[in-house]
Amino acid sequence: MELILTHSNTDFDALASQMAATRLYPGALAVLNPQLNENVREFVALYREELPFVRLNDLPREPVTRLILVDTATVPRLALLGDAPIPTIIIDHHPPERELAPHEKIIHADTGATTTILVRRLMEHHLPLTSVEATLLLLGIYEDTGNLSLPGTRAIDAACAAWLLERGARIEAVGEFLRRPLSAVQEQVLHQLEQTMRLEEISGWTVLLAWARVDGPVPELSSLAHRLRDLYTPAVIALAIATGDTGTQLILRASADTLDAGALASRFGGGGHRYAAAAYVRGIDAATLLARVEAAARDMMQPALTAADIMTRPVHTAPIDATVAQAEELLLRYGHGALPVVNHDGVVQGLISRRDLDRALRHGLRDAPLARYLWHGPTLLPPDAPLATVRSALAADNGDRTGRLLVVDDQKRLLGIITRSDLLRAWTTGQDIGKSDHKLVGETLERFLNRDLLDILRRAGAIAQQRGAALYIVGGAVRDMILGRTPDDLDLVVEGDAIGLAESLAAELGGTVRSHTAFGTATLTLERTHGQPLTLDFVMARTEFYERPSALPDVEAASLRHDLHRRDFTINTLAICLNPARYGWLYDFYGGQRDLTRKLIRVLHNLSFIDDPTRILRAARLAARLGFAIEPRTRALIGDALEQGVLGRATAQRIMHELRLILAEEHPEPALALLDDLGVLPALHPNLRWTAALADWFAAARQASFPNISLPDLYLALLVYPLTGDERTAFAARYHLPARETRLLADLTLVQERVEALRAKTGESDQQIADSVIDQALHGISVLALRAAQIAELPPAPQYIQRYLDHLRGVRLAIDGTFLESLGLRPGPRFGELLAELRAAHLDGIATTPEEQEAWIRRAAAAQREK
Repeated sequence: MELILTHSNTDFDALASQMAATRLYPGALAVLNPQLNENVREFVALYREELPFVRLNDLPREPVTRLILVDTATVPRLALLGDAPIPTIIIDHHPPERELAPHEKIIHADTGATTTILVRRLMEHHLPLTSVEATLLLLGIYEDTGNLSLPGTRAIDAACAAWLLERGARIEAVGEFLRRPLSAVQEQVLHQLEQTMRLEEISGWTVLLAWARVDGPVPELSSLAHRLRDLYTPAVIALAIATGDTGTQLILRASADTLDAGALASRFGGGGHRYAAAAYVRGIDAATLLARVEAAARDMMQPALTAADIMTRPVHTAPIDATVAQAEELLLRYGHGALPVVNHDGVVQGLISRRDLDRALRHGLRDAPLARYLWHGPTLLPPDAPLATVRSALAADNGDRTGRLLVVDDQKRLLGIITRSDLLRAWTTGQDIGKSDHKLVGETLERFLNRDLLDILRRAGAIAQQRGAALYIVGGAVRDMILGRTPDDLDLVVEGDAIGLAESLAAELGGTVRSHTAFGTATLTLERTHGQPLTLDFVMARTEFYERPSALPDVEAASLRHDLHRRDFTINTLAICLNPARYGWLYDFYGGQRDLTRKLIRVLHNLSFIDDPTRILRAARLAARLGFAIEPRTRALIGDALEQGVLGRATAQRIMHELRLILAEEHPEPALALLDDLGVLPALHPNLRWTAALADWFAAARQASFPNISLPDLYLALLVYPLTGDERTAFAARYHLPARETRLLADLTLVQERVEALRAKTGESDQQIADSVIDQALHGISVLALRAAQIAELPPAPQYIQRYLDHLRGVRLAIDGTFLESLGLRPGPRFGELLAELRAAHLDGIATTPEEQEAWIRRAAAAQREK
């Protein structure tokens, strides 16, 4: 006999999970717990005959062969289970809090409800459901996710809920069973809680603490925590409710990254997950328990970010004795919309905005004192003001002034400034996860894009809107700005006619357009008075189709969502709208913000690396540059693609392009180490590996800072230096290296042979080698190959190479071929031989002056004629 069990005080998530398990484990019996939450008990009473539950007393008298625990990892104490271990499957969305026994197996997923885990399997197996069953499963998901609103809610929860609605789930049941009015007893308990309630600030977060007592039957209590959360919006709720003389029920709720509620509950013998948990503590009154919980919370709570953590510093300011014209010059120089104004001691006097300056200038007040037009009401915050206070202060500003908060010390000396973009960066750390604030994102654009460029982009957005199109900044630029990095370039995508937009903007601003109708792309070039012309590429939003693996894709017009879906990784799928009606709206269809917060490189779809194998190298480059990890499923897909040999089917030029981009990174070593760990380097060439020696060589190359040497070229030489000459030749041929790099690889082989010959000449003694011997060995080899050998070879080779480069390579003889002809010698191979011999004599100190060189060559010429 197989049993499906759950925890006592069964809620809808637990009951729904039991029901779903009966469909996935045919023959297993779902045992109805005698202790049900009140709303669950009512549902069971109404639909008992349509649900597959068995009461404990009705179980057949058979041995239990397997247990299936849902929404819990704790086996109930039942006499029929005995003491011997029973094979057990645990299905739970809470991570395990203990070591599993050998007879236990867990099925866990990061979802908002355990029901979701099981519904996803029902979906995969296309199992039918009755309307009542679908409704119960919907209640399970909605209850544990707070109607899809709690922080732990995931996309799959919503997807499963939608699937259940398609199967006949009654959405009105959510109002009937989850959004129920409080009973009379619950109202009494809520009144007690509000009478004893305290709102404390702990580690910068608001914590609601309250206690109460119930002497009669205990009602369902978790809904009281939800009601208090809605009324007072604290970050953490801790309720202690004494139930008769037996003990006290502890209920915990937490939001975002304030506190791990499950860990706190475990200190008192309970459990749960980080957002919701509970415990029942015997032999202690409610007030005493609450005091102990508060003390534990103070010890465990993560400190909130403060104003000092997120402010920008140092701050550009204007002096109090400046004129209006001087203040305008400062605003133009720094590209700000407002500047704090300080006295000579750095004490804040007020703030001047571009708007107020423009008004003064329109009235001809250029030489008027700036002090007359200051706004004296900017919000001043202490450096220890918590993030919640910062948010409230910015919300109170509401854009009526400047959207800037000034952080000051107790003497009002300016320490820093907080703008909406600073708050956005704090939000991306995971401290304040939620929907994006469009104004915050707009401020981010102002922070990272220069004023002229931003004005052009805003005008382009306005033209797009007039034309019925939409213009977005997408991809890496958005990613970098959210991470607080200045983007290298902009990727502009147009939902609509990209070429028409570029041509309209060019007509207005006086630029030129080069377009490709087949691809829907246009390049706009705007001449500027100073500096290089500004070039902007407008690309039609499109989708891609791959006829075969590794082929270049066919494209066609599509929506922004489809365009972003063809991108490589989720963190590159973010988009910011530039249309005036939606300016600063951040679009995140594929969880890019989530993966930025978690520092993960995640591929969008399973065939991504098959479609474009170069994405494998790109994943390593991005992970190394950003300090991110490659998500486990993505790593598995990379391994699968390599087993399929996709790198062998990709064009050599594209692979080398990605490899060169890695070598162009400031520190390529982490990316190359990751490529080796993934098995990519051996796929590029069987004997290509990343080693500790190579890491040392790369570091030495940077430290040496050789003049006129490209570091990426030197990195390439060092990367292939451990290969044999034949292997380097094969590498050059396989990847169609240009003549310059092919010559470099050949020179590496040559320099290794010559250095080995020099080393052999020294034997076991430390005898000096003549300069002529060094020169003859190294002459004609490229400087880049010599520098690579200088780093990679053991002594005394580096000293020979340095001497050659410093003293020998630049030597020029006073004698050339013209002089040899004047002696009656005919041009031919002997010319070169004579000059080489003269060069050796010169380097060895035999013929150092022009006269000595001339005499030496005359003797050699005479000897030549005698032959």
